[in-house]
Amino acid sequence: MTTFLSDLRYGIRQLRKTPGFTVVCVLTLALGIGANTAVFSVMNAVLLKSLPVTDPERVVYLNTSGAPHHGNNTGDWNTSFSYPVYEELRQQKNALSEVIAYVPISSGGSKVAVRVGPQPEEAEGDMVSGNFFSGLGVSVARGRGFTTQDEAQHAPIAVISYNYWTQRFSRNPDLLGKTLYVKGVPLTIVGIAAEGFEGVEPGSSTDFWIPLQSRVELNAWSTPAQDGKTYLQRPDWWCLRMLARLAPGITRERAIAQLQPIFQTAAYIGIGNPEPGEKRPVLSFQDAKNFPGYDEDYGKPLRILMAMVGLVLLIALSNVVMLLMARNTTRQREFSLRLALGAGRKELFRQLLTESMLLVALGGVLAWLFASGATRSLAAWSQIEASLAPDRTVLLFTLVILLGAALAFGLAPLRVALSGGPGLVLKTSAATSNTDAGKARVGKIIVTLQMALCLVLLVGGGLLIRTLRNLENLPLGMRTQGLVVFGINPQHVHSFADGVAFYQNLTDKLRTLPGVQSVTLMEDRIGSGWSNNDDVGKIDGKKPPNSDGDNAMARANIVGPDFFQTLGVPIVAGRDFADSDTAASPKVAIINELFAQRFLPNENPLGHHLSWRDPKDDVVIVGVVKNHKYRSIEEKPIPMQWFAYTQQKTIGEMHFEMRVHGDPMAILPAVRKVVQQIDPNLPLMQPMTQRAQYEESISQQLLFGRLAGFFALLAVVLVATGLYGTLAYYVNNRTVEIGVRMAIGAQRKQVVWMVLRDSLLMTGIGILAGVPLAIFVSRELASALYGVKPYDALSYVLAVLGVALVAAIASLIPANRAASVDPLMALRAE
Repeated sequence: MTTFLSDLRYGIRQLRKTPGFTVVCVLTLALGIGANTAVFSVMNAVLLKSLPVTDPERVVYLNTSGAPHHGNNTGDWNTSFSYPVYEELRQQKNALSEVIAYVPISSGGSKVAVRVGPQPEEAEGDMVSGNFFSGLGVSVARGRGFTTQDEAQHAPIAVISYNYWTQRFSRNPDLLGKTLYVKGVPLTIVGIAAEGFEGVEPGSSTDFWIPLQSRVELNAWSTPAQDGKTYLQRPDWWCLRMLARLAPGITRERAIAQLQPIFQTAAYIGIGNPEPGEKRPVLSFQDAKNFPGYDEDYGKPLRILMAMVGLVLLIALSNVVMLLMARNTTRQREFSLRLALGAGRKELFRQLLTESMLLVALGGVLAWLFASGATRSLAAWSQIEASLAPDRTVLLFTLVILLGAALAFGLAPLRVALSGGPGLVLKTSAATSNTDAGKARVGKIIVTLQMALCLVLLVGGGLLIRTLRNLENLPLGMRTQGLVVFGINPQHVHSFADGVAFYQNLTDKLRTLPGVQSVTLMEDRIGSGWSNNDDVGKIDGKKPPNSDGDNAMARANIVGPDFFQTLGVPIVAGRDFADSDTAASPKVAIINELFAQRFLPNENPLGHHLSWRDPKDDVVIVGVVKNHKYRSIEEKPIPMQWFAYTQQKTIGEMHFEMRVHGDPMAILPAVRKVVQQIDPNLPLMQPMTQRAQYEESISQQLLFGRLAGFFALLAVVLVATGLYGTLAYYVNNRTVEIGVRMAIGAQRKQVVWMVLRDSLLMTGIGILAGVPLAIFVSRELASALYGVKPYDALSYVLAVLGVALVAAIASLIPANRAASVDPLMALRAE
């Protein structure tokens, strides 16, 4: 311990003697390791980490190939089940010891209106089966969870998450027993879930849970109850999601084999027999590795990012190794003297390892702080509400990198320290300078490899940034400037007539606000990624042409008057919806150009009738509008049809679009005042500009494009640092040679060229080695690109020019220093 403390004190003195070297090394380590830790933290949370439940290996998500032909679902074809299927599967205890059902209260990824105290707000909530906490093996930090009796009695109680308790209620210990109003329904808070458990809903952090309810106000997915029937009384509505815990001793294959016939029979309970030739739905399991669908959405981009930050880390570590080797070269006389006085390899290695551990410790602390901030930014950019905070796995990952770095930094300079031997202390610098040629050669090889890796990162970053620019500049087919959107979900509307009256009253009040040009509303918020998809139906009582297979689908939305005028979508024929389109007037529809071209080719679409199973739903086409972006920025056009909300059978949550003068967000305080005058319990749901809503649809591309650009720039800075250090070390070791050259007549420009020549050679070799690697990486990026080819010549040319420019700038200072050597001073120093 005495020896270690002595080495530690000496190492601290050495680092204090060279503050510039210490700062550069620590910052390089912090950036390289911090970036890796941040990206791995996201990758771990999204792809690797299991649900925080007891024995997660035995827990599975239930999937299906889809609902029966006579069934409907929420759009999640693979994860939705009917209530009768849930009731049937939960009885199969020989295969599944627990079957857990859950369903969001809100729709389309939005939140639900809640209130604790006077101010309404939004929160994420799920209805769950009574065995939700006990079946998953999740404890509660305070109070209690649910029971099967709570589910059977549809008890008006709630359990909130630890995160919600912390952020919203500051961990108030007296919260149990308080009333949480959800859509105006009073629920008693009876428990607080364990810390770290944020639910099982894909892509979100759930704030509260309630037992499965039978009240129409709390229907699944915030969908209006049809004829007073909720999801419990509608066997045709596949809306529940399920997890299950395998029974002891039962494999997944055996469980599936036992459950498949039972499931396929239960799928048709309440909806009749299968149609002739209909394929029955198939049950399957998916690992409870965090959230289903995340691997498909985020897997490949995250792995690409992990590879990119791995290259950055490699550049950073090699830079520090080169800096250490260059620094320790100036200490060769010290090492030689130590050897002459009896020190061995072990003692020198221990000293070098102690110094490297000091550097790594300082860099590691700074890296963890950088990673924590970067992870929060990643969570915000990626729209992932699930916790991405670094956990023990991420900490272990970081510690492994730090320990590996400390070992490498201790071993790499050891060869330099031992190369001179004990006799070096008696020799002159001229005698020792020749021994540095091999070390300089190693440095040049490392910098050349860095150049190649930098080119790869610049090409990849350039392609992703150009993809981002292409997406941002795509025409939307509407004028988003001046548009603000927000949702409203009336809590005490129990009939369709009441709902229409509520929305008409609110629309009229909003139209009178100063600065408002026009107001409309819609059921599915455009740009949110959600849509109502259905068969095209019949046109004039006949199946339309080109309506087979994949072409049979058309999207639909329920909207209000002046819809297309408010959005700024051009009307090419007919008219917009108007206030005169009421329940008492003829039912009308508006279609887009693609719908007309595909299903009514070479015809005037105005006046044609659309119909479905119920003849009462017959509508007449009164307008045709230009194709425009609907669900997202990057989607291709699809046949669309719109209907007046006043002519439907049910009504629930709607989203308002307002076109205003000036800053659209500035109108929101006045809007809140109007809404609370009508109902003080109503919050504005997800208020934002319409442009911001569309940008959320490319949040992944925004995230990965920005990060790729950041990592490419980071690599450029690190490569410039490495090249500068290598050339500076090279010039320093050749000071005497340069002095002699200049003394016998060498010109300044010849000395500059001598230094630049080495830089250009390293750059050229690095580019030649990097181009094939960049081509390989570009091929892997192909699926993430939009509007740009993997072999885009401009991206490659810009990357090559970028590397060359960095090399030139990093070479100028050492070259000028070499050309400024005074021959007399150099020879006198020798």
